[in-house]
Amino acid sequence: MTVTAEDVLAAFAKTPGDVAGARRVARAHRDLDEGERSALLWSEDPGARLVAVVLLVQAMRERADPELTEEYLSAARAERIDRVELVDIAAEELVGAPMLDGSTGPLFALAKSDVAWVRRIAVVATLAFAKQGDADVPLAVAGRLVRERGDTVQSALGWVLREVGKRASEPALVAFLERQGRFLSRSALETATEHLPAAERDRLRQNG
Repeated sequence: MTVTAEDVLAAFAKTPGDVAGARRVARAHRDLDEGERSALLWSEDPGARLVAVVLLVQAMRERADPELTEEYLSAARAERIDRVELVDIAAEELVGAPMLDGSTGPLFALAKSDVAWVRRIAVVATLAFAKQGDADVPLAVAGRLVRERGDTVQSALGWVLREVGKRASEPALVAFLERQGRFLSRSALETATEHLPAAERDRLRQNG
């Protein structure tokens, strides 16, 4: 029997409605037709979009395909990706990882988007670089967005900057914060510095 988007939604309705529930449903429906997955992604139902994004990540893990990235970004540009979890569970794998061995130009183009959620995607995607020990790309993207006031981007900056310091280069993070830390929101600065030695952390927060 062919599984439809409605069947997937009915299964998701039986879960707590969180990311873990979406992942369980996606695993059970990994063979969902691409058209039905698209129907979920473009649905007005937030739960449908969550399951669709998990399905996209799952498909990318099984076989890298630039069309999966474009499907995700098309939805983001149309403001269908409009919640933190829809970015944070997917941007690294769907957007960042495919750029590791190629041009990062598209990443910087995303950082210029008029859509705040797309700009958040640009920031979170750079986790793929930080986890490879590359501080340059994440800090370059952060430098372009650090003056943004909205929490959609600022909270992502704090998270990614912290990971840069932990996984790529603590000295590069400190140097960045010395130059631009004053532009971060208080919450983002606290997140970015939380793993640093106490004296360094306190100094940078005072200068922020």
